[in-house]
Amino acid sequence: MIRHSAKSLIFIMLFQGCLFYSIRGSLPAHINSISLAPVVNESAEFEAAEILNEELNELMLNENVLDIVLPEQADSRLEVVILSVTDKPYTVTLSADLGMEEVEEWKLTIKTSITWYDLKRDEILFEKKMSSWGSYTPGVDISTDNIDNDGDNLIDSEDSDEIGSPRESALSISVRRLTEDIVNEITNTW
Repeated sequence: MIRHSAKSLIFIMLFQGCLFYSIRGSLPAHINSISLAPVVNESAEFEAAEILNEELNELMLNENVLDIVLPEQADSRLEVVILSVTDKPYTVTLSADLGMEEVEEWKLTIKTSITWYDLKRDEILFEKKMSSWGSYTPGVDISTDNIDNDGDNLIDSEDSDEIGSPRESALSISVRRLTEDIVNEITNTW
């Protein structure tokens, strides 16, 4: 009798653990769709909003996270504001020719404010500041600079997204990484 009770107790505990785990990882039942508001750009980098709009729409469609619909049909709305796009020295060395410090590599950082609204319940699902970066060497083709420009441990010909002019590529890499972070944040909110 005691053995049967112990087995039943173990079964119930395991079942409750699985039940909690599966419910915790699911989207709220009333959120089936999302409206992606156009990215607001408060930076001086005109291209950033355009690239971010395209990347975010494409990734949301490819990942099939939620149905993307018109604002009046949506259960939720995602708003992204680009706060700044900055370039700062990333790698500085002492120049033998000039006898002073010289910037070898720059770090382009894009900072944003992200808000995901639950339109059905009129509440914020999450609101946070997010940033991402890409690095580049001025005047050198990003596909031959021997730098891991996006931190994915792939360099130049090994990395499919290290192509084109240095700064534009760094901006594209930064935006791509940011969109991945945004989608991960949405799915982790569930």
